[in-house]
Amino acid sequence: SGKYAHVRFKCFTGDAMGMNMVSKGVNKVVESILLKFPGSELLGLSGNFCTDKKPSAVNWIDGRGKSVSAEAIIPGDIVASVLKSTPEDIGRLNMHKNLVGSALA
Repeated sequence: SGKYAHVRFKCFTGDAMGMNMVSKGVNKVVESILLKFPGSELLGLSGNFCTDKKPSAVNWIDGRGKSVSAEAIIPGDIVASVLKSTPEDIGRLNMHKNLVGSALA
């Protein structure tokens, strides 16, 4: 936007998030960029484009971290006694809250 540059670095840190090490590495990269472009300045190492712990479209598109999927079959009597609901109501809630509601957000 304007004269400002918002750069998103993509790192592969194995199983760890490694945000502190990523910040240190990115700082070194920015230092070298500043040397090559006199008159430039670093306003902030994070421009909130990292979206750390915040929902964002860029994380939805590019992904962030690891994704895990799990499935379980819970008998109807357990749903009734523990969750105080029915499998049909849980399914309807999932559709309206997680699918429709999330799409609207």
